[in-house]
This record gives sequence, C-alpha cells and structure tokens, in this order.
Amino acid sequence: MTLGLGGTNGYSAAAPSEASTSNGASTTAAQSDFGTCTSPSAPAKSHSPSPNLKRSRSASVTMDPDLPPAPKIDGEAMLEVFVHRSMKFSGAPLNGDSPYGDGQRLQVLGDKVLEAAYTDVLFYKRPMLKADDLKQQVETQLQKDVESWVSGYRWRDKVRHTSSVDLSSPEETRILFNSYVGAVFVGGGYKAVRDWIGALVDPQAQPAAQSGLSPEPENKRVKVEPMGMGMGFVQPQASYWGQPPQPSMYGQPPPPPPPASAPPPLPMFNPLAPAQPHSAFLPLFNQTAQQRRLEVQYPAQFSGPAHAGRWTVLCLVNGIEKGQGTGPSKQLAKEEAARQAYHAMGWAPRE
Repeated sequence: MTLGLGGTNGYSAAAPSEASTSNGASTTAAQSDFGTCTSPSAPAKSHSPSPNLKRSRSASVTMDPDLPPAPKIDGEAMLEVFVHRSMKFSGAPLNGDSPYGDGQRLQVLGDKVLEAAYTDVLFYKRPMLKADDLKQQVETQLQKDVESWVSGYRWRDKVRHTSSVDLSSPEETRILFNSYVGAVFVGGGYKAVRDWIGALVDPQAQPAAQSGLSPEPENKRVKVEPMGMGMGFVQPQASYWGQPPQPSMYGQPPPPPPPASAPPPLPMFNPLAPAQPHSAFLPLFNQTAQQRRLEVQYPAQFSGPAHAGRWTVLCLVNGIEKGQGTGPSKQLAKEEAARQAYHAMGWAPRE
C-alpha cells in the first residue's frame, strides 16, 4: 500500500525538497531528516511562472550534530511547515479534513507555545533568574536562539518558496520555527515541545514531568494547620470526601477521621457507541496513547476520482497496525481507525 499525505491544501507546488515542473503538472516529494513522505500527484495550478519558484540552497542538509534531533512530525505537517505560504493559491480555503488547517495556523499556535516552553525552561534553570532577567531573556535571547536552531537544523534548505522570499530574515526565520513547534504541539502535546526546547536551551534541564509539572494524585488533599481562634476551639480540620468539618470543644480531641476513599469516577465517554461525525473519539484515543507514552501515526491513502473518492487511514501504535478506517473524508476515516485501535488495545470498558 502506498501511503499518501492527503491534500496539499491549495499549494501550487507542495514539496519541501526536490520538485520538477513540466507543462503545468508537478510531481512532488518531501525528503528530510524526519523521513520520506510522498504526496499524490495532482495538476499544478501555478499562479507564478516556473522561474519564480525557488528552493533554498541545494547544499548539504546535514544538521548540526550538537543539536538534539527535532521531534518527528507527520508528512501532512511537513508540507504545511516546509512549503512557504507564497506558494499557496490566493484565497485558498482552509483544509477542514486536516488537523492543522494550514501552516499559518500552526505558526500562530507555535509562537505562543514556544514562548511558554522557553520561559518554562528558564524558570527552572539554576541558579535562579530574577523576574526581570527572566523576562529580558525571553524578549531578547529567544530570537537569537531561534536563528541558531534554524541554521543548525538546516531547515532553510528544505523550504520550497518563491524567489521573492528572503528566508534569512528574522521574521521568516521565526515563522519557520514557530510552524514546526506548532506541528509538534498538535502531534505530541506540550511535553514534547517542552522536552525538546529544554534540550536545546539547557541539555541538563529536567524533563517537564520532573520539574513540578506532573499532576497531583487525585486523592491528595490540602493539609490545614490548626490556628488559635480563642479559648475553647480548635480550627476545623480539612474535610474528607463529602464530610463537613466538625469543630471540637477545648480539651476534647476531635474524633478520628474515617479512611479516605477515592471520589466517585467522573462519567466517561462511551467508546462502545458508534462513531459519529463530530464525536470526540480521536482525541480520546490520542490522549490515552500519550499518557501511556505510545507513538501513534495515521498514514492515509486517497483512492478514486477527486469528486467521489474515499480515504483509507491506518492507525499505527509504535509502528504496529491497530485499526483501519475508510470514509469520504480523511477525518472520518481517522475517527474510525482510532475507534478500532481503542478496542484493539483493550482500553474500552468491559460490560
């Protein structure tokens, strides 16, 4: 089975690496340090003459060995990141079947996530930075670091763009890095971004889970220290689940609290119900897999005529097929593949 990347979302030449254009048709391929991804051949509706289409220097794209490997993103995200917006048709609509929409959405998301992760890493750096120093480093040093990282990863050499674009400008450099950060966040969550940025800023930095960001246990309760309230009373103790605090009279110790028990479970989404077009099954599966530190991929293939074709999407967990879905849209096929994988992994509740 040949696995495609889905639609190119209105790009006139969607390829982050080598591309050939002839008589209005183009065959594109994406090759980088992150793997090889092939997009379906489609007639190119270029709005610019071929000489205006440009790819950055064809020099070696070997990354700086001192940098940690960038987190992997799927082929569809690579097209959004490494095909410049100048290659996109004017007024092209957002791709509703894509989790990304377009590269500009990834850039906006990545800008905020990058600043948060960068600040997070500096916050836990030792010796501690004062608040003013912390703010100043985020405002001044972050852009310098982004320039260094983009150059070190040789990402400019992978970008497909028109000749009028200067990828070396600070603005384009930041947009490129932000877009990649946004794709990592969508695919792997905040922890994937934070661990990566932490390794870039300070290789000795603790992962997010070790720096105070792990969730507290569900049955953890706040301890209330007794405080004098005048003769004859002791401050009421913290209440247990559903039990109101009981004051005790002076000289009489309070009765021992009953054993703590877990709160009643919250109602959960029923994974046994059939998947609906707007169901939350896909996010549920991805969240569960992320909590269990499993890698999930959704390779997709489109078959049939453009106006009446069907998508086939596989759900791979650590490289092993666990589900397969088909549908008129890529999103519906992914929902079905995730539903099958959820049952195959044994995560569905048993009746």
